[in-house]
This record gives sequence, structure tokens and C-alpha cells, in this order.
Amino acid sequence: MENKELRVLEFYSGIGGMHYSLIEAGVPFQVLQSYDINTNAILNYKHTFKKQTNQKNIESLSVEELSAYKSNAWLMSPPCQPFTRQGLQKDDQDNRTNSFFHLLDIMKQMQTPPEYILIENVFGFESSNTRDTLIETLKLLNYSFQEFHLSPQSFGLPNQRLRYFCIAKRSGTIFTGDDLIKYKDQVLLDHIPGYTHTKSMEECNAISYYLDSNLSEKESLEKYGVPNDLLLSKGMLFDIKTIDQKTSNCFTRSYGKFVEGTGSILQLDQSKSAIADDPQSLLNLKLRYFSPKEITRLHGFPESFTFSPNFSNVQCFRLIGNSLNVKIVSELIKLLYSK
Repeated sequence: MENKELRVLEFYSGIGGMHYSLIEAGVPFQVLQSYDINTNAILNYKHTFKKQTNQKNIESLSVEELSAYKSNAWLMSPPCQPFTRQGLQKDDQDNRTNSFFHLLDIMKQMQTPPEYILIENVFGFESSNTRDTLIETLKLLNYSFQEFHLSPQSFGLPNQRLRYFCIAKRSGTIFTGDDLIKYKDQVLLDHIPGYTHTKSMEECNAISYYLDSNLSEKESLEKYGVPNDLLLSKGMLFDIKTIDQKTSNCFTRSYGKFVEGTGSILQLDQSKSAIADDPQSLLNLKLRYFSPKEITRLHGFPESFTFSPNFSNVQCFRLIGNSLNVKIVSELIKLLYSK
């Protein structure tokens, strides 16, 4: 490991996933400033870290303003909507990419661009024009870089959330020795060299490991139970998991609001089974949503993390659905920071 302190600017900071990843990575760091425009994310970041996020639009930031921080590390998770399979996939024609392009332009104008870069986005970003502009910029500024497709399930977490990652470094290389030779021609890696990944779903922890132990079954159903009318009308669209299973579907920002493709729900009564095309059979399964806290555990957030008590469950789901997996990013930071 290197011994220099990471002086971090955290863009699109959300609820602080990058910040927690730095802590988890165990590297010396200081977050100089975080940036986000989502009011609830800003409130929760302050609730967590007692630091104020800058709500200024990233497109209004100047070269002089960012250079003044003397930051050597930029961490960011730009808006994913332009690249999601459920969206319009307008890519660089979507105005939500403007802030990211602005940051790339600033990097090209800086006398001393940041030494370290880490970017997270959705699966699909790797085939976008936006990604091509990113790579062109990194090459122009003489960064060595590596791209990844990684999912929590290969890190022992029972959750499927395949994401794109890119790490870049100006001084030296991402890899050394045999790894440099072995991976130099691979565009996207599905693993982190040197990290012992889980090779199959069966090696993951069971869902039960991540559940709220302080709630009785009755209490959890009162707080997070799926309404019967929703089960009868759309229940067959839910992805249902039991506590002993070792996988769950990706939790999106629409969890708790929409049904299909937004994340798994939990079946508490394992003595019964659903009957195909019979939504009435779902009513006896004791089905509930995962709690916000349970989802943050599946995202690798530490037990100390809490949401502001003023937020509703749906507001919490929206925030965590926009966040990232702390475990994965912490391992990438370790690789990026290593000599």
C-alpha cells in the first residue's frame, strides 16, 4: 500500500457510499468536499458524517474552484438513467450526462488533474458513447486504467447487482508484474486480481444473516408487509425469496413503489408455497419487503449506518437504490491505492 493521504472530492455523493468505501478500505483519506443535488441524500449525508454536502450544480463548477482543493482523488457515480435498460438509453444525448462531461472537460484544463479516479455506473455504460469519451480523456491525460463488471454475489453477498466500474491512476500502473502482463489486453474484468471471490451462489451467506434481528415476525409484517390488495392485483410479478436462500434481485430506487424488476420480497412462512397463476395463494405466505436497513447490509454498508428518522420507507428505498455496493468499491480502492 502507498502511504500518501487521499484528498478526495466525492461527486454525486448520495448517502455516502464512496465515503464508507474509503473507511472500509482502510486507506488514509480526507473527504474535502462532497457534491450532490438531491435534498434527501444531502440531509442523510449530514446525518451520517456531520458534514455539509455542496448542492451546487456540478456544471457550474470551475477549473479554479476544483483546483483550489488540491485533491488527488475523484470518486463518482454519475447519473445512470441515460444508460439503464428500463430507460430511453439516450446516452450522451441525455442532459443528465452533461455534468459528467463537464468534469472530464475540467480535468483536461487542470494543471494537475487528480492522480486517482474511481467511477461506478450501471451495466450498459461500457457500450455507451459517454464511456468512449471517458476513455479518450483518460488516455489523453496519460492515465493507466482498468474497467470491471462486478456483482456483490461474487463478494459473498446474496444480491445480484451487476455494475460497471473504472479505476484510473496517473502515476504508475494499476497492475504490476504478472498481473500487468496477464490483464493488459482485457477490457472488462469480472474479478479483482488478488481478491478471493466466491465462485458460486452457494458460497454466499444466506439472506437470514442480513435480516433485522430486533424485530419479531409480527412487527416486521406490521412495518414492511406487502398489502393484500397489491398481492391480489400484481403479486405474481414479485420475486419472492425465503430467508435461507443465497441470492436476491437488484434493489432499485423504485422498490416499494413498483413491483416488477425492482427487487425481491421476503417470504416468512416457509411451510406454504405459492400456486402458479393463483395470487390468492400468496396471502398465506407472510410476505414483506426487505427493510431499508436490511438492504443497506446487502449493499455492504456498516451496521453503524442509519437513515434519518424523518424519512419514510419509500424515501429510504429510493436513496439506497441510487447508491452503490460499499464492499466492491472498497476492494477497488485498495487495488487503486496499492503500489
